[in-house]
Amino acid sequence: MSFFKELKRRNVFRVGIAYVVVAWLVAQVLDLVLESFGAPPWFMRSLLVVLAAGLPLALVFAWAFEMTPEGLKKEKDVDRSQSVTNQTGRKLDRMIIGIMAVVIAFLVLDRFVLRDEIGNTVPAVETQTVETAETADPVVETGPSVAVLPFVNMSGDTDNEYFSDGLTETLLHMLAQLPELRVAARTSSFAFKDKPDAGIEEISKALGVAHILEGSVQKAGNRVRITAQLIRAEDGFHVWSQNYDRILEDIFAIQDEIAKDVAGVLDATLLDGGVDIPHIETSNLNAYDTYLRAMEQQAIGSYGSLSTAESLFKQALATDPGFIDAKLGLARNYYMQFNTGLIEKPQMQQAVASILNQVREEQPDNRLARALELIAQYNQWSLTDQETMRAVADELQLLLPLLPSESYIRGQVALIFAFAIDQPEQALKLLDAGLMVDPLSAEIYAQRGNVYAKLEQFEKARESYLKAIELDPLDPNHYGRMASYSAQRGDVISAFKWRLKNIESDPQDHEIAGLMARSFYEWGLPEEGDRWMERVRALAPNSDILQRLLIDRAHAHGNADELIAIAQEMIAAPASMRHDAFPTALFDYRLYMSMAGRQKEACDFLVGLRPEITSFEQLPGDMQGVLMQWVTLELMTGFLNPQEVKDKWKPFAENLRQNGTWWFDNSMSHAIDFLILGDIDSAVEKALEDLAQPLSSWPTRGDDYESPFWEPVSSNPKVAARLSEMKREKQQVHKQLIEMLQGPEWNQ
Repeated sequence: MSFFKELKRRNVFRVGIAYVVVAWLVAQVLDLVLESFGAPPWFMRSLLVVLAAGLPLALVFAWAFEMTPEGLKKEKDVDRSQSVTNQTGRKLDRMIIGIMAVVIAFLVLDRFVLRDEIGNTVPAVETQTVETAETADPVVETGPSVAVLPFVNMSGDTDNEYFSDGLTETLLHMLAQLPELRVAARTSSFAFKDKPDAGIEEISKALGVAHILEGSVQKAGNRVRITAQLIRAEDGFHVWSQNYDRILEDIFAIQDEIAKDVAGVLDATLLDGGVDIPHIETSNLNAYDTYLRAMEQQAIGSYGSLSTAESLFKQALATDPGFIDAKLGLARNYYMQFNTGLIEKPQMQQAVASILNQVREEQPDNRLARALELIAQYNQWSLTDQETMRAVADELQLLLPLLPSESYIRGQVALIFAFAIDQPEQALKLLDAGLMVDPLSAEIYAQRGNVYAKLEQFEKARESYLKAIELDPLDPNHYGRMASYSAQRGDVISAFKWRLKNIESDPQDHEIAGLMARSFYEWGLPEEGDRWMERVRALAPNSDILQRLLIDRAHAHGNADELIAIAQEMIAAPASMRHDAFPTALFDYRLYMSMAGRQKEACDFLVGLRPEITSFEQLPGDMQGVLMQWVTLELMTGFLNPQEVKDKWKPFAENLRQNGTWWFDNSMSHAIDFLILGDIDSAVEKALEDLAQPLSSWPTRGDDYESPFWEPVSSNPKVAARLSEMKREKQQVHKQLIEMLQGPEWNQ
């Protein structure tokens, strides 16, 4: 008998087939069972190795042994005439058929039931739409995605909260640098801090990620224990978990290890050896510890916390002068201080420039440093820099995909597109793309509100502002935006109530107190304005805001001589001392000198300070010079003949238009243009457009029209009627405000 026939007689083939089918079915069942219990991947791989190794053993067993009526015997001990291999073979055939039926049933169940159920739980984030300047709706494959949730502080000491948060932020930053891994930004991930009831599925859907990295930190003395686990969101399966017990000096190595483990599990490019995990650029534990405390304070965003963060960043750099991340954190801090009114522009520009020069010398290719450098350029722009602004905006737009988690940078870029180069639609596209990575970013929603307001899509603006408040109720800036929005929409009382919430959220913010004082002055409540002005004086006695309020106070109390004297002093002050208060001083000086019939005196004063402003064929190289040139031309209408003024105005206005000056493109500016050129009918039309805007957005809007300069327009019956109507509106609001001030919240 041939060897093949002997294999067949001894049922070796049947045993092999039966073994393979049974092993496959066992593997599938175990995969489901082990997944439910959260078994690690290596356990399943080990079982597969065991099952594969069993096949040759089963074949050898079938060759060497035979099942007989008396039991299992060696083949050599069985009489061929008494062999029952045929009956055994038929039994094996029936068993194989039965097992195959089970296999088919399992495949049907898996294909049409189990997978449908799983599919219903998968977040719809594998493909997302990104709108760019070139195309509207391209589909982009996102690949592996993860959210790093705030690691839980298990130390029993709330003072160590910064350490666990800092570890989370560092891991998030490190993973975000991998080009094939999409990582939810910090603001969105930290939205789930202290929310133990939030489930994995809820979090994954909210953040648009397929995986969740979570863990805990227990710090005791010079030792730390970190537990990390990676969870697949669609089914809650624990893809990977690991405990790290180290002395505290090993924290940097632990961060690298966790990031590499996660990247490897998610099949990021690190597996190919082409990408190195970036890490915090310090080996000094004290510097790193201080840096984490600084980042914790900076995230709060209040006056007090930003000042504390600045001190901590400087302390970290004193410990490790080469700590790049601390330098960039400090630069960002100065921007945030400027944006909240804590420091003035010259101070911010000088500090940021010094830091960024250092970083760029050490790391010329640092993307965040370059982005901050470009934003600094934006903050230095003048009227003649439109081309430069477009170049800045274009380069920043190219950097954004390389800084996916930098929602602050994205918000600044959006503002440049919306307001500096007048492309609000593109600004919205950039912000919406940012929500892919940072879907719970209050900053992005707030900036969307600003852009929608510019587009006069007011309901969308309101929804965006309220969403920002919902996401981050501790940020005072969101309440301020709602206050401005309410004022623009004509709801004065709501505007004041939002402003009160604003000041309650950050009592040390002198800028908010200044806005409150100015609003009360504008609505004819000088005593209440004085009360808030004193608060500003107590908080920031040397601020520009206080200087500007001195003008507003004199205006509200009707002290013309005092106003002129204060304004003249501010206008004549050195440029470094007059930046933010300058426009208010200049325009109120022009108004009061004009009403007093002292136009020639005012004009001579301005020309004496800046002789070049009489070169009306060109624009000065700075904003203040242009404003002085503008005011000088208006004042000349009071002592030069109309033709002389017209001849000087034409080249000036043309230069404004050619340079795309956005603030020139408004109804009042157009009315001035037509008035000087002698087109009174068009000037009246534009003045009526200006005066049709809600009085609440600019309560002193009608004051300018009392100047002799506006007499050809203000004498028009329609304009005069509207001015009278505005006075009645102001009186009505004045009465409502008095009633509002009787409430208990205003007497605390």
